Amino acid sequence: MTGPARLVAAAQRPWVVVGVDGLLAAFNDVGVLDPLDVEAAAAIGRLLGEPDQRVLLAAALTVRGTRFGHVCIRLDTARQAVVVDGQDPEEIEALPWPDPDEWAAAVAASPLVGDGTGETPLVSSGGRLYLERYFRCEELVARLIARRCAISRRALSPVTEAMLAEMLDQDGDGPTRQHAAAVLALTADISVIAGGPGTGKTHTIAALLAALAAGAGDFPKVALCAPTGKAAARLGEAVADRAAGIGDDRIAAALGTVEPSTMHRLLGWTWGRGRFAYDAANRLPHDLVIVDEMSMVSLPMAAKLLAAVRDDAAVVLVGDPYQLESIEAGTVLADIVGPSDIGQEALDVAAPIGSHVVVLDRVHRFDEDSAIADFAEAVRRGDADNAIALLRAGGDRLRWAEDRSGAEFHDLWDTVVEQRTRMVTLAQDRTRGSQALDALAELAVLCARREGREGVSGWGRAIETALDERFTGLRWGRQWYPGRPVMITRNDYNLDLYNGDIGICVATDEGPRVLFDRNELRAIPPSHLGEHTTVHAMTIHKSQGSQFKEVVVVLPGESSRLLTRELLYTAVTRAQLRVRIVGSEDVVRQAIARSVQRASGLGVRLWGE
Repeated sequence: MTGPARLVAAAQRPWVVVGVDGLLAAFNDVGVLDPLDVEAAAAIGRLLGEPDQRVLLAAALTVRGTRFGHVCIRLDTARQAVVVDGQDPEEIEALPWPDPDEWAAAVAASPLVGDGTGETPLVSSGGRLYLERYFRCEELVARLIARRCAISRRALSPVTEAMLAEMLDQDGDGPTRQHAAAVLALTADISVIAGGPGTGKTHTIAALLAALAAGAGDFPKVALCAPTGKAAARLGEAVADRAAGIGDDRIAAALGTVEPSTMHRLLGWTWGRGRFAYDAANRLPHDLVIVDEMSMVSLPMAAKLLAAVRDDAAVVLVGDPYQLESIEAGTVLADIVGPSDIGQEALDVAAPIGSHVVVLDRVHRFDEDSAIADFAEAVRRGDADNAIALLRAGGDRLRWAEDRSGAEFHDLWDTVVEQRTRMVTLAQDRTRGSQALDALAELAVLCARREGREGVSGWGRAIETALDERFTGLRWGRQWYPGRPVMITRNDYNLDLYNGDIGICVATDEGPRVLFDRNELRAIPPSHLGEHTTVHAMTIHKSQGSQFKEVVVVLPGESSRLLTRELLYTAVTRAQLRVRIVGSEDVVRQAIARSVQRASGLGVRLWGE
């Protein structure tokens, strides 16, 4: 499609770029490449005088890959890897894909592509094609991790070791994996504590800090951080609870010096400066840096953090390698955990990183016969038959609404509306604002999509419409109403509120205020809030780092590229007591069958081929 035809198409399909032809135009026409991909590749080609359409296509696909979380692409599998949501796979297969061998040869000979030793916009390494920025980040992360793995372990003090044994040797059969993880974190320059929900990751971190505080000598300067404010706050609460439970004033005072923060705040991000205050040239002052929810950390952010940690300081990376990865490019935690995620003992593997990883596999949050834990494990392993059998078995913990016309869905909807009704009632009472905030954590509606009837927008509108019917004039002529739940969507360092923080509007004697729990209740006038959105429903991505007593997981009515086992696993594991799944059997099976396959070379660098 060229000339006038592209002008007409562009008016109807906003992703069509008018001023291109050849391979870029063909791949743009069907939505494989969007305007950003096309314009970036064309600009690179013009800059270095590259006319070969095959090379420009490779450049555009590499740019495209970063939007879907890929650090790099492989030309030999690009044809099979490209998926467009809602697009017929046969139409993508029918595109004029270059011959793989000729394509690779053209890319290798292009002035756009280097081997990483010089400065080129693209880098080819190990059969993978990178944008130069991501190649540098991957190279840096691998090098910094390898350097820390090569440093000899430190010894524990007798007091610290005794305290760990007291708090973490719980099963009577010798040291637990939690104990092994804590010892590793206190003796190695880098350690990874991995595991699913309820396996005791946060408990282990709190215990090792308490043991460290009990030891001889000064308590080190410790940084607790996470990608989001809510995840950091949860980690801080666990440490505070541990301090209160021990009953030792000296330990409590030491742990009181540990303040959780977001990674951005720890590294000193400011919008005015446009960069981080702490980096490779100006290192963090901390002796121990602990990062929670590491699965949400992108490759570039991991590179910035590791580069900013002092060479003589220790790093502890904590997270669930089975849940959704960062929205940005990278699979850092999964790459680092590598083969250890199948449950083998880390010391039995050959790669140096293997002895720095401990995978916690004993679930403590749920009852041993919990259907939630069993369903989450079936999803993680890709066992659709077992997952469906668990859903069909029913029970109070795990319930399934296959379609909107069934009794189960009507019961689910009534539960959601009744819970939101109670929340509004509490928020209208000027003396019960904190109870309204507590009610917000009781139930969450988690959607795979933002838009549509089965998305965040559809469910949010439906819930607010139901509330309008129950509370006459609740939203009439005003944006803010008692019971409106909101999520911060951009970090606000002045208010100490961060992307992902959730609060609720309540009535007070001073007028409407939005309550947030930041280790203490904070009441903020709505006019002071920055970017935010209503969260009667939220995307599964936005729920990462949160816990709710009950979650309603809403899946699309048809197959979608968005549906993966990692997405479903993440949604299910946000629940503490009860999960309700909304979706047909076909859609559930498709979600479990499709796993996120992000292209990355970090795992190969750390573990070998």
